[in-house]
Order: sequence, then C-alpha cells, then structure tokens
Amino acid sequence: MDNDDWPCAQCEKNLRSQAEAIGCDSRSCNRWFHPSCLTGLTQFDVDSNKWFCHLCSGNKNKDQPTPENCDILKNVKWGALKGKELLDTITRAYDEIVTWRRNVFKLPTGKAGKTFLKELTTLFSLFNNDTPSKPISLTLIMIFCPLMLQKPSKNSKSKDHTKCLEYRLKLWEAGDLAGLLRDGRAIQARLLKGKRRHTDDHEKRFCRLMLEGKVSAALKWVTERRSGLLEANQKVVDELLMKHPKAEPMHNDVALEGPHFLPPKVTYHPIDAQAIYLAAKNTKGAAGPSGIDADGWKRFLCSRSFGKETSNLCLAISEFTRKVASENQDPDHLSPFTAARLIPLDKGDGNHGV
Repeated sequence: MDNDDWPCAQCEKNLRSQAEAIGCDSRSCNRWFHPSCLTGLTQFDVDSNKWFCHLCSGNKNKDQPTPENCDILKNVKWGALKGKELLDTITRAYDEIVTWRRNVFKLPTGKAGKTFLKELTTLFSLFNNDTPSKPISLTLIMIFCPLMLQKPSKNSKSKDHTKCLEYRLKLWEAGDLAGLLRDGRAIQARLLKGKRRHTDDHEKRFCRLMLEGKVSAALKWVTERRSGLLEANQKVVDELLMKHPKAEPMHNDVALEGPHFLPPKVTYHPIDAQAIYLAAKNTKGAAGPSGIDADGWKRFLCSRSFGKETSNLCLAISEFTRKVASENQDPDHLSPFTAARLIPLDKGDGNHGV
C-alpha cells in the first residue's frame, strides 16, 4: 500500500506506510487498519498469509463470486466494468454502503425525480425479465437509493438536492461508480466528524414529532435515547460474535421429505400494482440496507407528483413479488433483498452490555 491518503477503516485517520497497516484479504473488501485499532489482533494474525476483518471473518466465502454468476455476467457491461470485475466492484460497494450512516433527502419532484423512479423500475425489470444482469439487480437497487439521495449538507435545500440528483444520475448512467462512491464517502466522513446532539436538541425533536402527530416515532426516539445505541465498530461486533452461538449442522430428521410442489401462480395474481400501492400507503417502519424507510417508499410508490412513474414502479414491484413467491430463485440473487440492518443496543453494563 503506497497511498498516503488511504484511511484506516476503524479510526478514519490516514495510514502512512505499509509497516503500520494490515489489510483484509477478502476479495470483495478493500479495508486497511492500524494494528492498534484492532481489538484481539494477535501476532499470529499479523504473520498469517490470510487475515479477514470483522465484517468478512465470519463470511469468507460469501463474497467470492460463484463461477455461474461470473459466467452469466461475462457479457454484461456497465461503464468500464464488465463481467467478474463488475460483480466484484458492485459487491464491494454494497458491503461499504450498508455501513453508512442514514442520510438521505426526500426525492425531489420534477424531471430528476421521475428519472430516478424510471431507473429504479428498470433495475427491478432486470430481475423480473431474467436478464443476464439478474444476479446483481437487487444489489444495484440497494446501492442506487443511498448513492443518489445522499444529503449533501445539513442545511441543503430542495434545489440543492435536485442538482445533486441530476449530477449523480449522469454518473450512474455512465457507470461511474467510483465517482459516486467518492461523493458519498466525503459526505459520510463529514457526518462522522459532526457533533453529537445536545439534550435540548433531543427535546426539540421529540416535541416536533409529537406536534406532527408521529407519536410512534416520538416514542421510538425517546426509547433509543434512553437505552442508547452503540456504533458497530470492531469491538462491538467481536462482542456480539462471541455471544452468538454458531449454527448447528442440519440433520436429516428435520428436513422435509418427498416431492416439493410450488403453489399455482394464479394464487398470487391478486398482487398487482394497486395492491403494492395500498401496502406502501399503510406500511410503517425504519430503513433497511437501502437506507429508505417506509415514508420514503411511500413517496416513491404513492405520490402523484411523479405521474406514471409511480404506477410503473408499483407494477414492477408487483411482478417481482409474484415471481419470488411462485418460482424457485437462486438464494445468492436474493441476499440483498433478505438482508436486514441490525442495531447494537447499549444496555449500560460496561463492555458486556451489548
């Protein structure tokens, strides 16, 4: 490593030389660390030919592209990326983006908002139509939203968001994922340096949520502040891994026997665009890996400000739902869709209160 500006993935400070850095050997990870920032690092780890960071240590084989996916993607090109390089780059981007702090702005109206929804619909169609890009389609959906909607600054206005979205959509169309990641990293680095809210800020936010009629959100805010949230750093992750038991191997006596029949596709015909619209309208909840909460998806799927694009997206998601419910799918293709964002809670019991 000879880049003087490469940051430690733990403390964010620059790594000055290879002598004081250790890098993860996972093929989908490009994280480097100060050895002093790593809890539990031993000399054996340093001398070992292979070392994996806390995000990759329990999943060393998951991020290795399968030969089938690489073969399917060999003719898929996005910007300068193609085939295995495309799969590796998108996987690394996803692994990084899902760790970002949630910081998205409301989708602006106008041409930029409609273009955003049109591209989101296209990404769902890549899966629905069994295109060669199907193995990465859901991963693209999960990184598309936070990359496009990163709020540029604390006091940015709607017109600023429109300009940012227009610029980022052009980068996305050109396949300039590196440029989009640089933009997002700069914003995230600024968030990490931001000051914590004072008690008065917490009270103001609680009052504002109550005045807006968002009682559930206000109670959730109070609960989170009382129990406290922990940053998912290596120390916290190691503590959770130590507490969580390893999965037991599967035994034949718990497996289903006999032929397996999929339900008739007609069973899921009532799941149409209107059903998706109504579900989005009545759904509440926090954001998952995409960084978009229920209110955000409600705007995507229910707002009249975007004309036919909301209806087209509802239709695409209904087709996706019916397809997943009625056809066998490769689990690797669905992993971004089935993923969940876990939040470590501080139980106030010293180092063991996670």
